[in-house]
Amino acid sequence: MTPDIPWWTVEMAGKELDYLNEVISSGYINEGEFATRLEFEVSKKMDFANITLCTNGTSAIFLALRALGIGNGATVIVPNLTFIATANAVRLAGANVKLIDIKEHSLTIDEELLTEEFTEGVSAIIAVHVSGRSAITKKLLEICEARGIYLVEDAAEAFGSKDPLSQKPLGTIGDLGILSFSPNKVVTSGQGGAVVTRSTEWDEKVRALKDQGRLRRGTGGDDWHEKEGYNFKITNLQAAVGLAQMVKLEERVTHLRATYKLYQTELQDLRNGELLNFDIENGEVPLWPELKVAKRVLLERTLLREGVGFRNFWHPLSMQPGFLTNRPDLPISLQVSPKLMWLPSAFNLSKSDVKKVCQLICQSLNNN
Repeated sequence: MTPDIPWWTVEMAGKELDYLNEVISSGYINEGEFATRLEFEVSKKMDFANITLCTNGTSAIFLALRALGIGNGATVIVPNLTFIATANAVRLAGANVKLIDIKEHSLTIDEELLTEEFTEGVSAIIAVHVSGRSAITKKLLEICEARGIYLVEDAAEAFGSKDPLSQKPLGTIGDLGILSFSPNKVVTSGQGGAVVTRSTEWDEKVRALKDQGRLRRGTGGDDWHEKEGYNFKITNLQAAVGLAQMVKLEERVTHLRATYKLYQTELQDLRNGELLNFDIENGEVPLWPELKVAKRVLLERTLLREGVGFRNFWHPLSMQPGFLTNRPDLPISLQVSPKLMWLPSAFNLSKSDVKKVCQLICQSLNNN
């Protein structure tokens, strides 16, 4: 049953069908003109960094790692609390996943744990910008530079979000970054992703890797395949949808910030729960507002009964069957994951919707 107030809904921007018809009429539905146009529009929003589109965010992380030469036998540090795609992409590249704990209030990688002993033999660190919140710190950058460790930004949830310290778009600060255009993102192409880098050299490597090792687009017949390569191209069909969506980016960013501010106001007297902070005044975009609550099951029942959608937080990777470690040195992610949920933040969410959600939250938690 669809909730009366959904957690998220996909919104069309208006020209998707026009662009799709244009692609179909052209007879060229593979990666082509519309993909090039979308890359340019995304690049403008990313301070004109190099953008290479690909099939999804998972393949984007894989391509970023392979462009850096990371593969079999390498070790990559991944935060224990992230969507499993981050770690799966590392394994897809043939590298080993080394889990690290997070900070309780930002849910991002705890750089204080990056001791010399912990980082010995590590090739790269993936910093995940959870829900659009920056994982970049001065210390993290200093550690990577001093120890020769590549920094890859997982900005799948952070398109349009800036780092409060540097004011740079998230995804453009490390060696390479990635974006996702899946349906629950600020801009969607159905499925799609992008690799972001300020380096022309790495951008060329990524482009060859995603297109069967070709340095330039060919006929598919007598092409020269000079590099290692795969097939992670996006299609003009997907790019057409993404291109149409781009006109709504700033409007949606404004809506998400306004929605978060209203949550802050309406939940200021909340007891037995905490709305996690975003630095929206300095550029962060709260894609999905997060609530931390000890008695989450009680709140879940209330919201379900009243037709309010939500999404419970990821399980820590160390608890997932494919990554099961039962390590005792990851306490924060293990403690906070069962207490977290994402609150509704759909683009069609009204002020009255937010106020109703907050009223239900306060009634449920302040009385228990």
